[in-house]
Amino acid sequence: MDTVLVRISEFIQDQRLANQWEPSTVKMMHTLRHHLARFGQAHDLSYFDAEGIDRFVAYLRRDAGLQEISVRKNYKNLIWFLHWAVRKGYMPREQLLTNKQKFKIVQKPVIFLTREELLRVYNYKVPPTGTVVTLRDSDGKEYSKRITGSAAIGRARDLFCFCAFTSLRYSDMAKLCRTDIDQDYIYVTTQKTHDRLPIDLNSYAKAILDKYSRCRFKGNRALPVMSNQELNIYLKDLCELCGICSPVRIVKYCNGLRVEEVFPKWKRITSHCARKTFICYALSIGIPPVVVMKWTGHSDYKSMKPYIDIASDRKTAAMRLFDRMLAGEPPV
Repeated sequence: MDTVLVRISEFIQDQRLANQWEPSTVKMMHTLRHHLARFGQAHDLSYFDAEGIDRFVAYLRRDAGLQEISVRKNYKNLIWFLHWAVRKGYMPREQLLTNKQKFKIVQKPVIFLTREELLRVYNYKVPPTGTVVTLRDSDGKEYSKRITGSAAIGRARDLFCFCAFTSLRYSDMAKLCRTDIDQDYIYVTTQKTHDRLPIDLNSYAKAILDKYSRCRFKGNRALPVMSNQELNIYLKDLCELCGICSPVRIVKYCNGLRVEEVFPKWKRITSHCARKTFICYALSIGIPPVVVMKWTGHSDYKSMKPYIDIASDRKTAAMRLFDRMLAGEPPV
């Protein structure tokens, strides 16, 4: 049996217990193990000198066909594993001292709903299943869509909007119980950071909770939770129905080649966009970042920077409008 695969299995078992890994971290490390098994050349840890690591990274790009951001993630996880192997005495530290990798990473655009789009989603009345509706794409061309899963789309609307009004991640919203609700607040121990956060409830979030207050859900949950995969499917249907189709350009690198794709915005909406929507809107209306961080649980400004940059752009546009109004010019 390959020593590398034995050791990475040991690494996963050892560190998941020592560091209380979340299931997502365990899955991520099993993905690395899968790639190492498919790579098939590294039978022993001695393989991973600078050249061996280079060959594995080249395999991820060329043969596994991973995007550059995924290549970097797997590379970092490999180095994490190899440092553990050094501490265990399975390989000499000198093997890791000469390897440096460069990655072409293009920061993804922060995809969120504007105030108008969020209210459109919140107020949307989903037509009954079987209804055929006429929609327009970003070029104004009409097309027809038949409604399927009307009730599920309605639940997806409520779950997304609740997250957008409270800043909750899907994982925390899915575990929200009635006992976590105290009139004007909800108290959430986040799954990702394990912080205990009090989050103020605005009237929109309260209205969604009130809608389901007489329903009984498994585990005394406060909301009709569906799986994250289901939620993302129905969210795309919902946002398509709401006409959220402005173009979104995604730039990425695959095997060293720049790839650009343009999607209608609804195709890129996921449950996590709700949290991004909350942050972007809160900052754009002037709520200080330090207050937003109290709600979201962010521990440093680095993770908030992409949102702060967006808010700054919108404030610049607002100030230009202010200038035009003072000058007696019509708004544009």
